[in-house]
Amino acid sequence: METCLTDAAMLRAAEIAYRKEVEQEGETSVAPGKRPNGDGNRVLIAERYFTNQQPTSYEYIQNAEDHFIDIGSVVKALKSKSNGTSAFYSTSMRVIGCGAFLSESGHYYWVLFFLPSGNKQSYIPTGQSVVTVRIGLNSGDHTATVAHVKSETDLSPTSFEVAGHFNYDNAIKVAEIVNKERSAKGLKPLIMDSTLTEMAMIRAAEMKGIRKLTHTRLNGESGTTIMYSEFDWSNLGENIACGQTSAAEVMSQWMDSPGHRSNILRGCYMFIGVGECDGYWVQLFARANYKAHALKKSDARTDEVVVQVTIEENGRSKVVKRKRAE
Repeated sequence: METCLTDAAMLRAAEIAYRKEVEQEGETSVAPGKRPNGDGNRVLIAERYFTNQQPTSYEYIQNAEDHFIDIGSVVKALKSKSNGTSAFYSTSMRVIGCGAFLSESGHYYWVLFFLPSGNKQSYIPTGQSVVTVRIGLNSGDHTATVAHVKSETDLSPTSFEVAGHFNYDNAIKVAEIVNKERSAKGLKPLIMDSTLTEMAMIRAAEMKGIRKLTHTRLNGESGTTIMYSEFDWSNLGENIACGQTSAAEVMSQWMDSPGHRSNILRGCYMFIGVGECDGYWVQLFARANYKAHALKKSDARTDEVVVQVTIEENGRSKVVKRKRAE
């Protein structure tokens, strides 16, 4: 990892953040891989990083997505891309530069640049800095850092927002299939509780926000901790899935998996909550002395929501904006 190439990646990340935010205000998008002034990324590398290699030798990976808060998630996402795999595993790549820019809206933007060789080995400082970056918009303009102050505090956001859709129709269908499976085994049906379902929806949104299927929440706690405020923590369970397009499909896959099937058919559970947020699915199971608020088929709908996902210890994610379906 080299300083000059990392500096180029940092500036490119700032350009992407600027472009994305002005696009949100209605500005026309530029072609992928192009900088605000129309240049390609190789020009930026050449500006910041002087190497003996010809420009055609440069290879880079650019990720313009936001909401990734750690480099591990970024690397996993980039390796799944066709051009990403070739650069990560190429035996000719010897040098890497990594840039991360945290925008004023609280979103991270990441860039990785790869080169076959280099000659700028030097120390890269740790920590974060408050910067002002001048973005070159006209042909020939150079993007540059014009103010740079070393931060004494952690600049990482304590939360971020996820826009998505809570599909209660799919959730109710999943619960119905669950009770059919339980009935076939002579088990009592589970009560689909509205509070537990809302918790499951939020868990689905948390995973959508980081684009990762995980039983660990952003504050490091297990997924079932979302139920601690209402349910006995000793009898809780969680099933998760991603990418299925229907209640029947996700239930078929859960029933084919011994661990997920065990939760669905566990006799001690009394309540179920189901969440589906844009392809991320969650089942929450609980047993407790609790007065349930059962959902009905008439509650089937799809709500547009914004969920604030908390990162800090003991943080709790919550819906901050909701538009109910007509």
